[in-house]
Amino acid sequence: MLALLLLPFFQLLHGLDISNFVPKVSADTSSCRSCKILVQSFEKGLEKTKNGHFGGGNTAWEEKNLLTYAKSEVRFVEIHDSLCTEISQDQDTCFYLSGEYEHHLKEWWTAGRQEDLFHWFCVDKLKVCCPPKHYGPDCLPCKGYPNVCSSHGTCKGDGTRKGNGSCKCKNGYEGTNCEHCANNYFVKLKNNTFTCEECHKSCKDSCTALGPKGCDECKDGWVYMGEGEGCVDVDECLEQDVCTSQQFCINNDGSYSCLSCDPSCTDCYGDGNDMCFNCAAGYIMKDKKCIDASEGYEVEEKTDEHQMEEL
Repeated sequence: MLALLLLPFFQLLHGLDISNFVPKVSADTSSCRSCKILVQSFEKGLEKTKNGHFGGGNTAWEEKNLLTYAKSEVRFVEIHDSLCTEISQDQDTCFYLSGEYEHHLKEWWTAGRQEDLFHWFCVDKLKVCCPPKHYGPDCLPCKGYPNVCSSHGTCKGDGTRKGNGSCKCKNGYEGTNCEHCANNYFVKLKNNTFTCEECHKSCKDSCTALGPKGCDECKDGWVYMGEGEGCVDVDECLEQDVCTSQQFCINNDGSYSCLSCDPSCTDCYGDGNDMCFNCAAGYIMKDKKCIDASEGYEVEEKTDEHQMEEL
């Protein structure tokens, strides 16, 4: 009878893919990150228990005749039991790794903890990480090792079992090892090292120094005014017929903009009804402003009435 009652339950379990409930460890960036988190948690436990000792009983006798607390299984258990409790992200994976690979952690502990835990556990045992400046399944050295990417970029896959070891250069650098300056950057040497500094915005493609004086050639919208000034912005608004009569011109560095006049203007020299050359139909000029014609007449009528009253 009991078997008949439990049969639907076993059928349900059989239909479930319980592998989905178990965090998987594969040789990718996230697995390496999870392993690092576990190692960091273990190292925090080491720090918290570094001044600990056996509790209760004859502690002096225990320290003398048994393993000292620092190397004891008691301390290991205390550390292991508190693993992952202080973290918020990836906690489930951390708990899974701490339980699944407890035997590795204990092996490292009982062997005397001579080797770096991260390298021993994540690199050599689980093989989910590589040492710094190494990448891929075989942990090959990154491009330009040990001066990876000329210190001007990052190695793709650095520290993981992924990537191809090629360089992803910072802005301003290019080349397989980030050893050259990109367009619109120039080389600046200091203490036998080089950096790439960005050219001034007036330079077309290249320069030899900072500022507009360092340009090899000026961009459109700029003009070379000699060594004393270098590339100087052209004020296009000084030219005739740059904008239409219903627009006014605003000069920008290396360019210009045409903006629409106020609706009260037929033509203008700036924004607003106080910058009209002439007023549009339905508007009149009063006190150097184009105002609605009907509003102007109302003002005049009130003024006339006021003057009549005074008389």
